[in-house]
Amino acid sequence: MTDKLFIGVDVSKDWLDIARNDRGEVERIDNTTQAVANFLARLEPPPGLVVFESTGGYERPLRAGLLAAGVAFARVHPNEIAAFKARRGARAKTDQIDARQLAAFGASELATRGLRPLVEGDDDLREMTTRRRQLVDLLQAERCRAAIADNGVVRHSLASLIATLEKACDDIEAEIDAHIAKSAELAKIAELLRSLKGVGPVTVHTLLGELPELGRLTGKEISALVGLAPRTNQSGKRSFRATTGHGRPGVRRVLFNAARAAIRWNPVMREFYQRLVVENRRPGKVALTAVMHKMLVVLNAIAKENKPWKHAVA
Repeated sequence: MTDKLFIGVDVSKDWLDIARNDRGEVERIDNTTQAVANFLARLEPPPGLVVFESTGGYERPLRAGLLAAGVAFARVHPNEIAAFKARRGARAKTDQIDARQLAAFGASELATRGLRPLVEGDDDLREMTTRRRQLVDLLQAERCRAAIADNGVVRHSLASLIATLEKACDDIEAEIDAHIAKSAELAKIAELLRSLKGVGPVTVHTLLGELPELGRLTGKEISALVGLAPRTNQSGKRSFRATTGHGRPGVRRVLFNAARAAIRWNPVMREFYQRLVVENRRPGKVALTAVMHKMLVVLNAIAKENKPWKHAVA
């Protein structure tokens, strides 16, 4: 892909700043699907890859326009771009500079990775699972406030809002269940994922909504994507503890809870956890992260093979 045209797009709420890796100028267009379509129609040569960061939803018109035109694109983590800029000694920051950096990152970094086509998931399901998580966070915050509130008016206000949030959580979970049930494919994979003891409905909802790549990548690739692949940290003769991070925090969050349930009720995962803690003397948090990693690899295999977990009780 090194001879292809790479486009970097810095996404704002109202506009897109677009840079090419073969030219210095930056073009600004409206952040609408039609504006993206018009830009792609007059672009010569056609781009090999368009690179942009996720911006919490502002990138949707761009993504829709690229999908409609059949143009390959990659959404990259902001930390990758920050590290790339640091290596290049770039300190200034404007929308135009960021667009150029994204184009350069695509040409020099992504071009050598053998990129797979980006897997597009169910946008409605993704949005609903994200909303459920937001409601749960709000509910937890209000419950914590209620636990220390003394004033009667404040306690009444908190109780009223907590009841509203509880109903909102129940309602959106019912909508998620109904959405999955309407699709034979989603319903089937949801049933298969539940065969791994410790995996409950919230974990399944999140995996289906926020990890559409599940079952389409290797175990190592899916672990790196989620942020559960250990990163080696060595310098000279010294070795430091490997770390994990970045990726999909929402997925890691539900896997953390699933792993906690699994080390209690899943004999295979419990034995794996105990071996790490007792025999290998790993700290509990490190062992729990290893269980999360193992469960994710197993779930990926379940989705890929379209078969229930081999240790599932019939």
